[in-house]
Amino acid sequence: MPVQHARHVNLQLVLSQLEAEGIVGYADQAEHLGNVTEGRLAAMAQGGPIDVLFSQHVEWALHRRKGWMDELHEDDPLEV
Repeated sequence: MPVQHARHVNLQLVLSQLEAEGIVGYADQAEHLGNVTEGRLAAMAQGGPIDVLFSQHVEWALHRRKGWMDELHEDDPLEV
């Protein structure tokens, strides 16, 4: 499983979670996550490369364990 694929899947999970919490649109989501611009977040969400520093920042900002962004979680009932 390529790491970039897992990061893209997990970024979509994160963005969906933020939308469910009322944080809608790349501008508001980027502001909430911090350490990323609206344009960079949009680029990554649309298939651009997601670097390790951003992945680690998302894990930290959302209280996920280290490496969470690099793994698929479809069998995890807490992630559905």
